[in-house]
Amino acid sequence: MSASSDVAIRVSNLSKMYRIYPRASGMVWEMITGKPRHAEFWALKDVSFTVGRGEVLGVIGPNGAGKSTLLRILAGTLDKTSGEVEIHGKVSAILELGTGFHPEYTGRENIYMGGMCLGMSRAEIDKKLDSIIEFSELGQVIDRPFKTYSSGMQARLTFSVAISIEPDILIVDEMLATGDQFFVAKCIRRIEQICRSGATVVFVSHSLPMIERFCRDGLYVQNGRIVMRDNAHAVCKQYELACLTQEQRVLQAQCDQEALCPPERPDSHDETAGLGEKGVGTGEVRIVDLEVLNGEERPVQVLTVGQPYTFRFTLESRVNRPSIGIGLQFITEDARTAFSTSSYDFLGEDGKEGSIEIPVSVGKKVVDLYVSRLFVGAGKYFISAGVSPHRYTNTYGEFFDVKWKRWAVAVQRSGLIQNTVFEQPVYGWKYS
Repeated sequence: MSASSDVAIRVSNLSKMYRIYPRASGMVWEMITGKPRHAEFWALKDVSFTVGRGEVLGVIGPNGAGKSTLLRILAGTLDKTSGEVEIHGKVSAILELGTGFHPEYTGRENIYMGGMCLGMSRAEIDKKLDSIIEFSELGQVIDRPFKTYSSGMQARLTFSVAISIEPDILIVDEMLATGDQFFVAKCIRRIEQICRSGATVVFVSHSLPMIERFCRDGLYVQNGRIVMRDNAHAVCKQYELACLTQEQRVLQAQCDQEALCPPERPDSHDETAGLGEKGVGTGEVRIVDLEVLNGEERPVQVLTVGQPYTFRFTLESRVNRPSIGIGLQFITEDARTAFSTSSYDFLGEDGKEGSIEIPVSVGKKVVDLYVSRLFVGAGKYFISAGVSPHRYTNTYGEFFDVKWKRWAVAVQRSGLIQNTVFEQPVYGWKYS
């Protein structure tokens, strides 16, 4: 891809700096005195990449990372501070739906205004007019003033105009469609047609599934710099891991600061009053530690859907008992149970339901729960763990120990596990 004919976009050491004035009068005083009264904010700093002709590049990153600034510079609507940008081909940009639309004009008149703002000639719009109206499904009201349309109807028309273009290079910031599920599906199909048409496409989206679906490559931007450029799936996973790791830090900090107590349950107000770091129950057997180990038996706090994990309980007993039970739950932030299993009821490696008797004696004991595949949705969870004297324990006072919110984990989306998602996970228990 060294030949320029194979490159649609080349960006070299691109930087963009904004001047931030603490007061509105700062700019005037700066002009009068010649002394700087501003702080420099670099939205982009030394960004370099190329996009081959016909490639679809997805740009992802947190809010404020510099994604929209980058696209505006590529589209030519924003000046750069330094660096070089080469564009080879006709560019059309969708940076904001509704650009060029006027509330007093009819829908038909706004199609022409909006199309011209996107770089189309009047002759091109004449050819596309019927198809735009048909796509919007607004033929019955197309000659009414735009201000009489509902917000959903306005979005339909503006989006229909925006995706009617056939450029060499398409630059899109946050592709959004508003309407019922059938219209949204139609918009997504049209976006996919553009991406598959041979046009060069660069777009920003917070929808990682859409990035993975449409793009061959991804660009991960943070704090104005490129963190990663790779295939779309790898970039999305890296970005998601970074987000979940950050969320997990916040979640763990909240856990450390809160008076550790369980989500409130309507039928157990009195029983949960003492629940937390010290646990609740008789105290004959306490859970003193819980580790989550990955397939390489390394402790982790960010888990991946569909992967195997071992939950290692460290118990401390003050009694000798021939059998106890251990339970584990993943609890969402709104107090819903997303995953639950126990040593009394689980599906073993032979595919049969079973239970295991775990004896304890005075002192410490380590018990491992192995889960062949973890199937919960991506997100943040608190882990609830309990130790009970028998399978029918159903009130907190009957437990040896119950703990909530001592451990927090984040779960990220998996890779392409495909049909394995339908396989039933198996569980294994062992103790020393």
